[in-house]
Amino acid sequence: MKTPFKILALMLITSVMLNAQQHKIHTESFTADRNTTAIFNLDNITVALEESTDGNLHVDYIMEFDGYSKKEINAFLDEIKVEVGKFDNHITLSASSKNKISIETYEFKTTDAITINQSFFESKKDSVSRKSLDALRLEIEQNNHSIQSNSLKYINDRFKKVDKNGNISNFKKGGVKMIRSRFIIKIPPYLKLTVNAKESGLYIGYHFRNELTGTLIGGTLKTKEISNPYNKFKIENATLETIAIEGGDFEFINVKNGKIGSVQNTKITSEFSKVEIGEIQNNTTITDFNSEYYFYNWDSNFKRFNLYSEYSKIHFFYPDLDFSFKAIGNNTKNFVGNYKIEMQPTSKGEKYSMMERKPSGKGNFSGEIYFDIIHGIIYTYNDSIKK
Repeated sequence: MKTPFKILALMLITSVMLNAQQHKIHTESFTADRNTTAIFNLDNITVALEESTDGNLHVDYIMEFDGYSKKEINAFLDEIKVEVGKFDNHITLSASSKNKISIETYEFKTTDAITINQSFFESKKDSVSRKSLDALRLEIEQNNHSIQSNSLKYINDRFKKVDKNGNISNFKKGGVKMIRSRFIIKIPPYLKLTVNAKESGLYIGYHFRNELTGTLIGGTLKTKEISNPYNKFKIENATLETIAIEGGDFEFINVKNGKIGSVQNTKITSEFSKVEIGEIQNNTTITDFNSEYYFYNWDSNFKRFNLYSEYSKIHFFYPDLDFSFKAIGNNTKNFVGNYKIEMQPTSKGEKYSMMERKPSGKGNFSGEIYFDIIHGIIYTYNDSIKK
């Protein structure tokens, strides 16, 4: 009996599979002006946003199947529901599926065992070192475009067959069933967009200047730069990777392995999350409970950075230019290399000045760093960026 082994890969793809059966799910366009608003309700769906070149909103959803029977395809398509309409200059799009749809899904047709190429799934080292802004951005870009144009080569680079005699071989054409979901929505730059998504993937492959509000609960948000002062977006139990955030309010709840290239003019509220920030630029505030943050680099003119936190773990790399630093709070530990400094709690829990660093007056003054931290841990680093 053949047992399917499914791999869900959340990666953008634009090429068309040879001999694939293509099915159009929904295609429609709507006129839009500067007063048009839109809401996308997504459930178990992956969507790619692109910028419209003609000022109108375009919906184009195509599914491609390779190796599936007509009966299997129809059963899969029956689980997808897409409804789009416009009323009084407001566009509503609702898309859902009973099963989670990624951009690519693989099903291996084999009775042999399957082995994983460990080089693509190596665990990260426990040691912590500073990442440059370019290095973190490259990491984000590679994650967003890690799939190759040849899907079979992509699979064989990561998975191999092992027969009963222990012989290892590649998969061949016909040995892997594939599904590709190409759900592309092109929107004009002035459209105000609300997204309510559950267990969905949202990919934005360009500089997104639209006003964005809403929530993503479960799934993935991967973007280029997001910049709008009126953004207000909540991400919960999901993955976040973005080249840059500029402006707006963001809420992170249980965001794991979040990666932000740079951030400025932004307020972040978070809890139970893990977030790496490549560079903190001007006027950023983070209010956190019980998360882990990595502050790798600082802009030469970041002006002011505020952290208000409780039970947080902070990896703090010093700015390369002159700066001031003040930390108030209580019951916080500071690790500087091999040294540990404990700021004991006061009898009544009052906050007090735990650490302070005055500007040296040498070179350009980059800004003020202010920590208000209770029951936290600060790991302080002053290393150079490792080449």
